[in-house]
Amino acid sequence: MISRSKVLAALAMAVAAMFTALPAANATHAGQPTVQELMYRCTSADYCQFKPYGAMEIFSGSRQLAGSGTNCTSGLMTRVINYSATTGTKNTFGVEISGSVELGEIFTASIKVSYSREWSFSETKTDEVRQEIAPRKKVHIYASKQKSRVNGTWEIHFGSRYYGHYYWYVNGSVEGQTKGQAWDIRSEQVNAVC
Repeated sequence: MISRSKVLAALAMAVAAMFTALPAANATHAGQPTVQELMYRCTSADYCQFKPYGAMEIFSGSRQLAGSGTNCTSGLMTRVINYSATTGTKNTFGVEISGSVELGEIFTASIKVSYSREWSFSETKTDEVRQEIAPRKKVHIYASKQKSRVNGTWEIHFGSRYYGHYYWYVNGSVEGQTKGQAWDIRSEQVNAVC
């Protein structure tokens, strides 16, 4: 029978290992892995999960020029302007997290469980708009996407010590969009160079 003191000692060691402090993202000394090294090892580790915390932040993405049309005549003109804009996903972990890699699959599964939403790594909006353009003016069509930001921790467990620890935690955020978030399309007239 295992003594109570041995059980408590083992439990204390396990708790201490769980709360190992993560080094700075660009650690270079031999005793600590970089965040990128940990993330590259994540999918081959014994356990690798993304655990979001807090509410998903919703915000307006930056606007991007999606199309334009020019009227170099002396009269009012109506033009059909085709436009296209693409938005993607970025993260603070310094590695690729997309639908084509295993980290992306782990991430999307976690978002679905935690927030009941489907993550979309990239979305493109393509359409056309009929626009009246004043004489000697140019119209720019701008598109911006409603975006989402998720803060969370990658929890990584190794079967044998990795840089002296079995458990590592990598904190950061992922910014992109969930399926169904809206696009905002705006037009702006400026003086044309004719």
